[in-house]
Amino acid sequence: MGKTIENPRNSPLYILSTIEKKPDLVLDQTLDFDPSWVDSLELSLPCENVPVPKRTMRLPNAPRSYRNGIHRGIDFFANWGSKVHSVANGVVVRADHHYEEVPAKFRVNMLKSSSKVGNTPSDIFNNILLGKAVFLDHGFDLIPGFRVITIYAHLSHIEKFIKPGYNISRGELIGKSGNTGMRESTLGSKAGSHLHWEMILQRDKDEIYLGRNVPNPELYNMLKKLFK
Repeated sequence: MGKTIENPRNSPLYILSTIEKKPDLVLDQTLDFDPSWVDSLELSLPCENVPVPKRTMRLPNAPRSYRNGIHRGIDFFANWGSKVHSVANGVVVRADHHYEEVPAKFRVNMLKSSSKVGNTPSDIFNNILLGKAVFLDHGFDLIPGFRVITIYAHLSHIEKFIKPGYNISRGELIGKSGNTGMRESTLGSKAGSHLHWEMILQRDKDEIYLGRNVPNPELYNMLKKLFK
């Protein structure tokens, strides 16, 4: 019997060599904040008679070198114990009634970890640096197309009725300002007290903080218009 001659074009090596590599899929990700999203939005100031600060270091996008991160919120410089209110209707999803201040040395070590990582890990930011905090869910109606969360951090006190599942109204009392989560608080001082406030927009895989990569003075003008 004669030998069957195999067609070289049917060999595995040849077939593999003809497979073209597809280019890597580039996901269409929305990373920057678009001011037009909040053109018609009005929020209450979280602390009465404490306006949006003008200094860039107190606004979103300011660098935070001590933790290798970026400031995502607004620092309203309210005195210790100032009343803090909800900026809009929502539902409480987190209320740190039992938060205990971490030791000063432990906080320093956590910040060293941030330095090695190259940014601020979410566990360090959310569980240590925010201090006593409240998170509110404003659903999908506040800014159409997004689920909106607001964060109220460094509180010295949270009202007893502020618990997960509680429906809160715009202007309703949440608690009082303080400096929990800050270096001063770990040392037993009330210095540096303020309200750190954030708004996070969620859609698909993105979480976009209010004002992300919006430059000043456009950023300040947008925020000033937003709070009534």
